[in-house]
Order: sequence, then C-alpha cells, then structure tokens
Amino acid sequence: MNMRKSNLARKRALVAASSLLALAGVSRLHAQAAPAADQTSSQDASGTSGADDQAIVLSPFTVSAQNEGFQAVDTLGGARVKTKLADTPSAISVVTKSFLQDTGITNAQQLLVYTTNTEVAGLNGNYSGVASRGTGVSSNAEAGRLLNPNMANRARGISAMDNTRNYFVSEIPWDSFDIDRVDISRGPNSFLFGVGSPSGIANYSTNQAIFKDKGSVEFRIGGYGSTREALDYNKVLIPRQLALRIDLLNDDTQYRQKPAFNHSERAYAALRYDPKALNTENNQLTINANAEAGRVRSNNPRELPPMDFITGYFAGWGLNKAGYDPFLFAGSQIAGVGAYPNQSPWLNGQDYHYIWPGPGAAYWYDASSGKQLQSMTTLNGNNNNNAILLPQANALYTTGFANYAAAVNRVYPNMFPGAYAGTVTYNNKSLMDPSIFNFYDKLVDGSNKQEWQNWRTFNLTLNDTMFDGRLSFQGVVDHQEFDEGQAGVFGYTEPWISVDMDAYLVKSPTWLGNATVNPNVGRPFLASDFGSGDNSARYVHDNYQLQVNGDLRAEDLFGKGQLSEILGHHSITALVGSYTTKIDSKAWSGYATDAAFGHLMGDPTGKITANRAISWVSYVGPSLINASSASGLNLSNLGSTIMPTSGVIQHFVPTWNATGVDPTAAWTNPSPLVTDHNATQAGNPANYVGWTNVPVNVLNWQNNINDLYTSGNKTEQKLKSAAFMYQGHIWDNTIVPEFGWRRDTLTQRSANAPLDPNTSVASMNYGITGSGDRTVTTSTSYGVAVHLPKSIRGKLPLGTDLSVFYFRGNNETPKVRYAFDTTQLPNEKGKTDDYGVQIDTLNGRATIRLTFYKTIDQNAQVGSGAADPLGNNGYYMYLLPAWGAADAAASGQAIQAWPNALNDWGFTNHPDDSSNTIHNLQVAAVSAWQANFAKYFPQSFFDAYGMGVNVNAITTGDWKNVYNQPNANPITFPWNIANSGSGRVNGSFPIITQDIQSKGFELEATVRPVANWDLTFNVSKTDATQTSLGAQDSAFIQKEYEFFNGPAGNLPLWGFWNGGVDTTTTPYSLPPTSTLRGYFLQNIWSAYQLQLAQTGTMQPDLARWSFKTITNYTFTHGHLKGFSVGGGFRWSSKPILGYGITQITDALGNQTWIMDAQKPLYGTIDKHLDLWVGYERKLTSKIDWKIQLNVTNVGDHPHLAPASLEPDGSWAQVRIVDGASWFLTNTFKF
Repeated sequence: MNMRKSNLARKRALVAASSLLALAGVSRLHAQAAPAADQTSSQDASGTSGADDQAIVLSPFTVSAQNEGFQAVDTLGGARVKTKLADTPSAISVVTKSFLQDTGITNAQQLLVYTTNTEVAGLNGNYSGVASRGTGVSSNAEAGRLLNPNMANRARGISAMDNTRNYFVSEIPWDSFDIDRVDISRGPNSFLFGVGSPSGIANYSTNQAIFKDKGSVEFRIGGYGSTREALDYNKVLIPRQLALRIDLLNDDTQYRQKPAFNHSERAYAALRYDPKALNTENNQLTINANAEAGRVRSNNPRELPPMDFITGYFAGWGLNKAGYDPFLFAGSQIAGVGAYPNQSPWLNGQDYHYIWPGPGAAYWYDASSGKQLQSMTTLNGNNNNNAILLPQANALYTTGFANYAAAVNRVYPNMFPGAYAGTVTYNNKSLMDPSIFNFYDKLVDGSNKQEWQNWRTFNLTLNDTMFDGRLSFQGVVDHQEFDEGQAGVFGYTEPWISVDMDAYLVKSPTWLGNATVNPNVGRPFLASDFGSGDNSARYVHDNYQLQVNGDLRAEDLFGKGQLSEILGHHSITALVGSYTTKIDSKAWSGYATDAAFGHLMGDPTGKITANRAISWVSYVGPSLINASSASGLNLSNLGSTIMPTSGVIQHFVPTWNATGVDPTAAWTNPSPLVTDHNATQAGNPANYVGWTNVPVNVLNWQNNINDLYTSGNKTEQKLKSAAFMYQGHIWDNTIVPEFGWRRDTLTQRSANAPLDPNTSVASMNYGITGSGDRTVTTSTSYGVAVHLPKSIRGKLPLGTDLSVFYFRGNNETPKVRYAFDTTQLPNEKGKTDDYGVQIDTLNGRATIRLTFYKTIDQNAQVGSGAADPLGNNGYYMYLLPAWGAADAAASGQAIQAWPNALNDWGFTNHPDDSSNTIHNLQVAAVSAWQANFAKYFPQSFFDAYGMGVNVNAITTGDWKNVYNQPNANPITFPWNIANSGSGRVNGSFPIITQDIQSKGFELEATVRPVANWDLTFNVSKTDATQTSLGAQDSAFIQKEYEFFNGPAGNLPLWGFWNGGVDTTTTPYSLPPTSTLRGYFLQNIWSAYQLQLAQTGTMQPDLARWSFKTITNYTFTHGHLKGFSVGGGFRWSSKPILGYGITQITDALGNQTWIMDAQKPLYGTIDKHLDLWVGYERKLTSKIDWKIQLNVTNVGDHPHLAPASLEPDGSWAQVRIVDGASWFLTNTFKF
C-alpha cells in the first residue's frame, strides 16, 4: 500500500473513531435486545464462481461458519456482535452443523437431551414436562406438549427457554434442513433478549445464500415407516454479487404408537446481494433476504398412558361387580369425592361419562367396530321439566386412586392421611400394565385427535460495514405469521379407562317396573365430552430493528505500539427497534346440538355452555363381570371415529297423554327414596309420553364452527426498546470487559370475544379498543473475561491458555400479567451470577470450561389457566364467588317465598326440622352476602373476568338480576353465568407467581485430539428450588378465606340444600364439603397450604446430576477409509418426584397432615445410548455420497418411568420411554 493509500486509510479510521465517539453521546435510543443474526460464513463468503480472490470485510453482526467438527469459533449470543467464545463470559453452548449431521439430529426434541443443563419432554425426553409442584400430573397436562412438542423444555431447572429464529422470538419449530447452527444461552442477559425467559434462549440461525455453487439431497428411512427427504441447493447468479439458496423438506415421522404421526412440509429460500457498485476495498454492503412457508399436520403420540380407573374393579372393598341401580345413589355422594357412604370406595358417580353440569345428549359406541350402540338425553335432575317425574340418578363407574384414597380416609382417618381434607395429594395412578391396554403400541385417541401448524416468514437484512470494519450498520425487517390448533375428543381431561357400573340404563328406576337392563354393564370404557379442549391461536410478529456498531481502535489514534496494545480496541453497539405481536386465540366445542334442542331440554335461551353439550362413551372391551383380573385384556383404543350425527335421540317427553286419568287423583309413589308415599297421578311418569325418539340436529366444528365458538381473545403487544452494549479488548486482548443496558416499554391491549346474550356463542367479529396497559423496565448486564498474558501463553505447550470469567446477567421481562384478584403483577425479573474458568489447549483443538452459577427468577409464572399449582383448581378463586352469587340469589328468592314452596323448591329444595335450622342457616348466609360481598369482590373484579355478575343486585337483594343475562328458569343457576373471558383477566389468564433459585455448576468440553476425531461432553449439577410463593395471590387467597369461612360460606355450592343435608342429625346439618366453604377449603385453601409447605423444595421432576457425551471418529486411511463410527450417551440421576408427609398443628389449631420437604422421594435413573456408523466416498468428481445408519436407545425396550410419586413412595403417574429405533440416511452432495 503506498503512502497516499495509507493516509487515506488513517483518515477513514479517524472518521470512524469520531463517529463512534459521537455515537456514544446519543442520549436516548429505542431498541430491542435481539440481534438479527446474518449467518454468513467468512469461508463461504469468499467462495467464488469465477471471481477474483478479493478479501471481504465481514460485518460484526455476522458470525463465522468456520469450525472444526463440533467446535465453533464465535457467537452473537453473548455480546450482540461477533465475539470469540473464549471471550464470552456468559454461559453459551454452540451446536455446529457437523454435530447435527453426525448425530442425525433434526429438531429441538432430539437436541436438548444432549446439550448442557437442558431438559426436554417426549417419548425420548429426559423429563416428563407435565408434573406440577406437589399435585402430580394435571388433568390437561399433555395438551400443550401435543400441540408443540419442541416447546416442552427447561434450562437450569427453572423454566422453558425462549425459541428464537435469528434472535427474534418465534413459535416456529426449527428443523436442521435450513439451519446452520444453534446457540443456547443459559440465564438472563438484558442486552441480548427482548422479552426473553430468565432460563435463556435456544436460537437457531437459518441458512444464507453464499457465493459458491453447491447442494445436497438427503433421503432417510426409519423405524415404524418414517421417511424424510430434504434438498439444499445454492446457486451463484452473478459472481460475488448475487446468490440464491433453496431448501425443501418433506418429513413424515411415524411412531410405535399407532396411528400417531407428524408430517412436516417446508420450503425456504434465501437471497444475497452484494452490489458491486457500492462495495469498495473498505466498504462492504450486503443485502440478505429469506422467506419460509411451512405446515405440520400431526396426531402426535402421547407421553402418558391412560389413567387407571379400571383396576379398582378387581380390588375388592365390597364392590358388586354385577353393577348397581343408579337411581338408588342419587344425592347420597360424599361431597367433593363422588363416592358413596357404606359402599365400595372404588364406586363413583360424578357424571364423568354424562354431560355435566346439566342435561344434554349422550352417545355410546363400540370402540372396535365404531358402531353406535345407543343415544339418549342425560338425566341428572337439572332438567326441571323432568325432575318432578323421574328422580335424579348418577351414572356409576369405577374411579381412580385419588377419589378412592379420599373416600377411605373419610372413614378410616389413619389410612391415606390428609386425602379427604386435600392437604396431601394422592394422585390418580397411570395404567402401568400394557397387557390391559398396550399404551406402547396404541395411541388411545386413535384417529380422533389432530394438531396443525402453518407459518410464513420474511426477513430482510441490510449490513453495511465501512472504514475497514470500524463502523457498521444493520437494518432488519422481520415478519412472521404462525397458526396452530388442536382438536380431539378428550377435551380438558387426560384419558382414563373405567368400568360401567350401571346395572340399568339411566332412564327409569326399577321400582316403576319399566327399568331397562344395561347391556354394557361391566364393560370397560373411555369417555369424555366435547365441551372444551379444541382451540387455535394465530401469532403475527412485525419486527423493525436498526443496529449500529463502532470499533474504536487505539492504533488509529496512537499508531501501532505498546500503548495501543495496552489500550486495545473497544466496540460500542446501540440499536433501536419496534416489535409488535398480535395474538388471536379461539376455543370451541367440537360438537353440540343446536339451539332448538336446548329449548327441548328446558333452556329457552339455548345456551351452548349448558344443555346443548354432547358427551360420549366408547366401550373398549367385553364385560368384566366374570373376569378375575384386568391383566391380559388387551383393550382397544378408539379404533373408529367418534362423530355424533344428526337424526333421532331417545328423550323423556313430559307431555300428558293419559286419557281419562285425573291428574289430582291419588297415586302411591313406590320409591324407596321417599318417606311419604302418598302422591297424585300428576307425579306418575306412566301418564306422560315418556321416553321416545325426538329429532336432534348436531353441529360439528368442521362445518359449523361459527356456531360453536365458546371464547376468543385478541391481544396486541407493542414493544419499544433501547439497548447499549460495550465490549473492550484491553492489554493485547488479555482483558475483555463488557457492559449492556436496555430499556423496554411494552403496551398491551386486549379484548375478549363478545358472547351472544342468549346462546353464549362467542362472536369472532370484534376488535380491540382502549389504550391498554403500559409497563417500563430497565436492566443491565456486565461481565469480564481475563486470559493469560501473551508472554505467559507463549511459553506454555500446545498453545495452552487459561481464562477466568465473571458474568452478572439481568433482565426484567416487560409483560402485562394479572393475579387471580385481577391486579397487575410486577414484571418477571431474572438475575444470574456466573463464575467460570476455561482451559484451551491442543493448539485450539480442545476447550474445557467450568461455570459455577446462581440464577434467580423472581415473580416467575407457576401456572396459567387450568395448569396452576393449586391442583389445577385455581379457577375456583374466581368462579366460587360467581357461582355463589347464583346460590345467594336462589336462596334469597326462597327466603322471600318462605314458607311457601318456590318452583317446587327446585334448585333450593330442602327439608327442615321443627327448629328451622336449615332455613336459619340460609337466612344468615344470604345476609352475609348482602353485607360483605361487595367489600371482598367489587364489580371491577367480575368485569375484568368478563363475568356477568351484578354486585349491586346482591347488595340490594335484587335477586332476579344477579346475573346480567336472561335466565332460563325463575331460579338463577350457576352454570348459566355469562363468562366471556373464559377465565381470562383483560385477555390474559391469571397466574400465580413464585421465586425460584437455581445454583450449581456446568462443565463443558469439546476436544478434537486428531483431525478426524471429535469428542464433546458435559456434566451439570443443579439445585433449583422455590424460595417463595407470589404475594398478591397469597393475600387474595387469605382474603377469600375470611369471606368463605364466615356465614357466607354456608351456602351449598350447587344450591340443593336437600342434596347435602344430613337428616340423621338433630338439628339437621350440612356436610362441610357440600358448601361453598367446603369447596374453598378443599380445593383452594388446602392446596395453598400444600404449596406453602413446599417452600424450599426442588423444582418438580428435577434430576440434580446429568452427564452427556457424543463422539465421532472418521477413518482417513487404510481399508476403512471413508468409514465413520460414533455414539452418544446420556445419563441423569434420580429426580425428586414427591415428598413424604408429616402432621402439624395449623394456624387454626387443627392437626393437619402436609407434605414434608425434609422427606424427598426419588424416581429412577435415566440413561440411554445412541450409536451410528457411516460411509462416505466420491461417486464422481462432483458428487459425494454418504450413507449413515443411526440406532437410538440401543438395547432399550419401551418402558415406563415415574413422573410423580404417592406420599408412600409408590409410583403414581408415569411417562412412556421409547425403546430402540433406527434410521438410515443417504446424502448426495454436489
């Protein structure tokens, strides 16, 4: 270079330095901490197609794809700009393309079982991902995992990592067909992540077009009939200026569970343009664009076997295997349990396989043949047209272990302590005998379940690097659209297999002489309803980001020399950004009858939430009456489609047709359930039309979805962010400090779908109004890496270097969230302190890093919606006051009518003794509601939930207007409440928060002893504990306790005072669990006490120790030249899956059994081996061929692993662990 060029370069450098100093003085910036990764490699960028070898100046916003085997060189994941991994103080693991290719890994589920201190759920996962804190597996535990299996993960034992695409938050699952690398950053980092999880992120960087013609085609076949085809082709259109890359995928994964599958189809394209006219020796302008369209259609396999409600049939305790008359058990249940006094605790009647809470249509099927056996309307006493003619009846069936334990504990307090009170959790057990139902090979749903995903993306990135890399700009426009949904027949429940215990159909009692024998008594069945569970969501992200980086180099100011080496160079990065996310979620009933049928069932408004619902029963095997054991039954799954259709259905028509009979004439009621048998012919069912076929029109979601929507929500989040990052290289790169600052301003608006005032069908034709809620956060992160001085490094053998690190990471996630009391919660805050030491040796071919960490997650979400830590009963916190309002209204009307009957007492029916004990309880309870309700539950509480409760009507005693919608009956029923929010507060599900602390160490090593041998391993130890429960929800629970523990809590939840009254006592009394107080104590207060008792305990299903390793060796000489062999091994220690129990004296002076944090109960060790062998050779001068056989879970058979334990240490719920499988991959590179 001549003197003129040298001076010109110096001037450019000074201009860059001046620009950088000016940049540092900018007072206010708006940006998001989410760098857009332009994943161009320096090696590929220099690849030519007939061009010269002019060097290209890379943008600091890109990383190099150069690596040797499993070892990456640099990352954007710690400091936003390209940084050597050796200079990065935060905990980052980089998964290279070679690693993915050697192992055959294609997705997150397969990868996260091998990466450091990460867990993922699934058949080949290393934890269940569905166990809640102290309450086992929730009723809808698998719903989220089935919809998006890759998202069920956890890092450092805290929570799920964010899935990011080129450092933008994304719902799109990644696949190796179009990605170059995966960067996993553990712990919070305020500069890097916008609304990131304190656990960290898993970022995948998509392929970019390069200036080199090349391509590959992959064909894979695998176990159970799986196939996969992938194409990657890059073409240079204009040498060194324009290139195009196309990636295509067709992946059809089949599973051992039949007919489960997951079929992905994806198309990706990337374009790179380096305009020659604008590029010079010291300036590089690159425009990258990429787009993807994809879809997934699946019926994903289940990780959990069905719940075991069947083996109790053979467990004794006086169970009559021939069945029972269902009419003899109405109204005699042990409240809150469903079992019956003086009967086998395995007998239950909570109407699981009939529609609840009101009458509706029910269909019975044979699972194997698909034949519809019968259909009829259900009869449980809530249809006022029928209740005066036919007594209430409960369908009877065998129950699970949880209800069994509660029923036994009520009679025998020393057995299953704390079960009936609910202070100790006894879980329903999973079915564990595959000879009863082969859950390894059969998907219990059959073809009655489906999930879907669709997406489109577009990304445009402009990088401009000037002054020999001293000043760089990056602008990004990123757009993502993602749709997902699921539909099935099990609704909100986990599947369970039970036994039909109805000796007669629930149509007419035996004492009327026309009872119908149940031909299916004793048959095992699956059952549910179509009332909930089907849902979809649409996410739209629009991201705009501008990023500026300046590199201030001492040598530009002072020339080369010792002073410049000491001062080094300093990188300053700032960005501005605007990020908008729109979410549109919908829920619907899969099937329902039309409004006219609702009218027939006694509801003149035709509400979709009550009498129009459809339930189903499907028998999966023959009668067990003569069987001695459930073993060997080999029960069927749902082998045919459950699809209720229009036609006719059996229904009891209460129309008088007894010509010549005087309705007032005397009639003797033969019922053994009454004491006074003197009645009139008006009460004789024989005088009415009775059971007959009536027309029914069934709506289905495929054709009538607009008439089946039950709820919807639209949410808009607008994030404005500012971020600043400094990174220095001092003393000849010996000291590398960094500092990051960010400010986020989030505005969130939302709206719930309006409900039709008559039918309660949700309309999806609505928008968002109002300014929304606003939250602002500010956070910082900083760290330093210190290496050995060059003078020392130069004297050590094999290029050895010793480095030490410290990193303080913070983030405060801006997100509008609500507690169950509808108040806004503080932001979630993450903080980590990482201390590390790293040894690099073998001339850069070996790196060993040890990190000690302490990560704190404050105000973290414990659960949302149905998945809360209160045994999934958190909804009682807002529904008990709303349901209780109807109880108060009904009782208030009854008091006004006293002592005359009101609607034949109907919902308020009760007997009384001479002292009017029950009536006096009723008066005291209603008076308490009038006096105190508004103080505990203001109108704003119900408005936030979108529930139509009129608080003023309660206060003033305007009992007919307590609910803000037309009533179907003179009495207000709880199940008729308008609930447009479907449990949401201002569009978001309320949550309970907690503080979590995780501490331990992570040891990672990547070694390449020789050029053809790669080895990596990691070891981690994690202690992640809950340190406290959320203050706002705790205060609200205690506030509700004050209300329900007083006279107001004496109202029976479902209004029927007679159903829960114990008439054997004098005066009459109400069993505590039948009242609002009882339900609150059993479902909320006891669960809350359980959570408090677990403060300081480990995160659920957490293995403290983990070891994972992968190695691959390629033969380069001799007879085995071209062959490669490798393997991976992963091991996890026994996780804590439960706790023993102890007895304490609670705050009320009661002796109470609770879980004992000092008595941990452990699961089993998890270990698996994967092996592979490959061969590669040239077919022609331009075509390389590689074939590789991978065998996963070598030597394993499908088996079960515990997911939760009972208090005595026995297995409760279990997860399925897949056995050995294989896949064979042929790859052609050209």
